[in-house]
Amino acid sequence: MLHTELFVHKLAASIIFYRCLIGKGCADYDEKRAVFKDEGGGALLLTDEAVLSKNHYFNAMAESRKGKGVELILPVNDVEMVFNKIHRIYPECIESEITAQPRGKIDFRVVDPDGYYVRVTT
Repeated sequence: MLHTELFVHKLAASIIFYRCLIGKGCADYDEKRAVFKDEGGGALLLTDEAVLSKNHYFNAMAESRKGKGVELILPVNDVEMVFNKIHRIYPECIESEITAQPRGKIDFRVVDPDGYYVRVTT
């Protein structure tokens, strides 16, 4: 199973956003990192970008919008429920409305507080 790590500017804000999006709290966290785990063994690790060393590859991008060219895909059981929750709490983060896809799935897209692009899908 794939594990994903996102380096974020404001860890607390990202934890709240992903808790709202994923629908559950962190499995583990401290002042520098937070981990969300799913039943299938996957994990989303949020790490405060302040931990990056001066010569780390991502350090040069620390102040920029993140995730250029990457779409994170988050499968959920109830896309409409998640959309409605995000619409109430983070309407400015919605990039696209709920759409029925030709492959039989429905989805919508959001942009997280750091600029990571996320597709929420069935």
